[in-house]
Amino acid sequence: MKKFLISMCMAASCMLAHAQNCDIPMQVIIPDDTEGMTPQSANYMKNVLHRVLLSGNDVTQFTNSQFGIVVKPDIVDKHIIAGAPQKTVMNLSLTLYIGDVQQGTLFSSYSMDVNGVGDNDTKAYNSAIRRLNAQNRNLTDFVANGKKKIIEWYDNNYQVIIKKAKTAASIRNYEEALYALLSIPECSKGYDAAVAQVKIVYKQYVDRQCEENLAQAQAAWMTGFSKENAAVASVFLSEIYPDAACYSEAMKLVQEIKHHMGEEWKFEMKQWSDLASIESQRLTYAREIAMAYAQNQPQQVIHLLYR
Repeated sequence: MKKFLISMCMAASCMLAHAQNCDIPMQVIIPDDTEGMTPQSANYMKNVLHRVLLSGNDVTQFTNSQFGIVVKPDIVDKHIIAGAPQKTVMNLSLTLYIGDVQQGTLFSSYSMDVNGVGDNDTKAYNSAIRRLNAQNRNLTDFVANGKKKIIEWYDNNYQVIIKKAKTAASIRNYEEALYALLSIPECSKGYDAAVAQVKIVYKQYVDRQCEENLAQAQAAWMTGFSKENAAVASVFLSEIYPDAACYSEAMKLVQEIKHHMGEEWKFEMKQWSDLASIESQRLTYAREIAMAYAQNQPQQVIHLLYR
């Protein structure tokens, strides 16, 4: 029995470590009406939580993620210490919730008390918030537990996500499809299937964008061979990716413009920075497309995960 329990504990520890080292797209949410919260304290808290969440991949920074950490600070006590100058002492109860903030499903929660001292209420509050430490073992375990639940969710739902992404791509909503596919974490069992689909959708996207941007660049240039029209054409040409189907045709237009404009037209098309890592660069480009899509979407309705 003892050996069995030890094995179970070791397995649980491995799963937590696996979750802790996995970047999952999550947002940090601090309700706007939080009593006493200043922009300075909010930024500090978000930075701390991002450090706990992030183990090296920008995917965690995705905007409008389905999952998030909701922060709920409550002022439990506040009193004044007489003296010259007098000091304000503030005790906060800080509760964190991890869950599906679009559906309102709670996965994990953690509470801690923090105390702060300052010359006034604001400084005392800020002092208390700064007790939150990214190295706190209880905090990192809480995040790892929450991530583990989210990974389980992706393991159970990645096929649905991929199916929806294929549907979006079929009606040329390529950015939406890439965003959905790239939300699947690397540590999820659906990651390889998602990346395989990313490659397909990415190629569809860059080919379509190439056609549209090349047509716009050609139209701008053909209105007159001028410096101004060359500048307009370069804006569209700069959006064409090096593996797009019409890239070579776009290069012909670039050479034509250079022939007319000479050395004064300083423009270079997008190129692979390293031929040995083209697949990695494609994935980077796909992430950039997905990030741009997310940042241009309206804010989703957020469920704060507490009553």
